Amino acid sequence: MTQRIIFFLKYYLPVIIFAGVIFFFSSVPNLQVGLQSTTEAIILRKGAHFVEYAILAILLWRVFYVGYKFQTRYAFFWVFILASLYGASDEFHQIFVAGRTGKVIDAFYDAGSVLFTLEACVVIAHHKIKWKNILTLFLALFFLVGLELKMISETKSFAVSFSQMKTDLGYMVEHEIDFISKLKMKVDKNKNSQNENNDTIKSKNLSTQIKEKISQVPSVTEESINPKSQEVAEVPLPEKISIKVLFTSQAPLLKWDALHEEACEEASLVMLEYYSNGKTLTPAIAEKEIQALVAFQIKNYGDYKDTDVAQTLKLAEDFYHLKNLRVVYDFSADDLKMQLAKGKPILVPSAGRLLKNPFFTPPGPLYHNLILTGYDGDKIITNDPGTRRGESYVYDIDVLYKAIHDFPGDAKNIEQGRKAMIVME
Repeated sequence: MTQRIIFFLKYYLPVIIFAGVIFFFSSVPNLQVGLQSTTEAIILRKGAHFVEYAILAILLWRVFYVGYKFQTRYAFFWVFILASLYGASDEFHQIFVAGRTGKVIDAFYDAGSVLFTLEACVVIAHHKIKWKNILTLFLALFFLVGLELKMISETKSFAVSFSQMKTDLGYMVEHEIDFISKLKMKVDKNKNSQNENNDTIKSKNLSTQIKEKISQVPSVTEESINPKSQEVAEVPLPEKISIKVLFTSQAPLLKWDALHEEACEEASLVMLEYYSNGKTLTPAIAEKEIQALVAFQIKNYGDYKDTDVAQTLKLAEDFYHLKNLRVVYDFSADDLKMQLAKGKPILVPSAGRLLKNPFFTPPGPLYHNLILTGYDGDKIITNDPGTRRGESYVYDIDVLYKAIHDFPGDAKNIEQGRKAMIVME
């Protein structure tokens, strides 16, 4: 009996402890490496994966080769299977951790790390190296490097595509002073070659539509800018815009307790984060994210209830590191459609009871946040987290606009709050 305890402590316990360390780090929400370069971040993360599973493979090798004295091929087999399966289970575990994603390619990378380490263990155990050992080590190393290059390439391709999409979409005409200033400069340069073009946009492609609209800007005359002479020439917007944003209610698992009744801001940020990063959103993942956001606010801010848009923006930056958001105040109803025509969702705060949503528990929330995902004529399409039926829920633009109010410090005075929205750049 004593020998079994000693065997367990000597061989099994180190494996269990180290497997627990891997599990712990995989459970940390939104784990960041703190590097600006995507390439450096991937290399560092994959280096950490390699070290983790190299150590796990060595500890398992001790169990089977040294402890049980298995033949090399049997020890190799069992260690490879167990360590690789643990790597796959660890990736599956990360699916349920807020801000983390489980990837099949990472599971293969872990298995490649185990293979390389085991082959090195075989060479050390036999005190000699054969051609098949060299070949296996080379193939394992080639496999690992190839996977890293693939991940780097895919990440860069996504970044280029995103940048190109942003360029194609451009910036629609806005009722803001900075736009008018730029427009005047453009007119000054082009007033001698003015070419009016007010043809109806016929293309159904959003990128093409916006390009054609922007191309009309130089045709605006200097007199049209001057409010004393005439109104600014308007560019027609598409009749319909639809932006695909994955939906979650503020109670993803249908548990409408005190915490979830106050979680509309958190649910809205979850939808923006998963839209921004193109990640899969399930009810289980959404629940993890909301719980993590609430815990983060309580720890860092002292409370999580009823945040105004400035505080919501700070939370997005602090927790999700989203840097492509900004707050816009005191806008018109038409500005909502002009922002949505850029192809990006909008977060708006509101006096919830003015929305008159029949699916809210009467009388409805005093203060509420929701995501705008498009429009169809004078109907605004939303992802409203205040109800499980909130996906693509439609509000009349006038009703929605009248309901938009920032949190003024007391929910009872919500209608005194400014018009405010958080937009994506």
